[in-house]
Amino acid sequence: MISDHADWNELTTTIAATGAETVWVTHGREDALVHWCRQRGLAAEPLYLQGREEDLSE
Repeated sequence: MISDHADWNELTTTIAATGAETVWVTHGREDALVHWCRQRGLAAEPLYLQGREEDLSE
């Protein structure tokens, strides 16, 4: 799945609907979505991307 700024409900609904077993989270509240996935038995990892302006300002 590729998502650009989908909201929480859209993301979680799509993850559940696809039957994904592994989820890589690259933007937004990475830890929250990784936690949600793991609570449902999915393999999930944050994938921090180099060079994102938002990441540089933190």
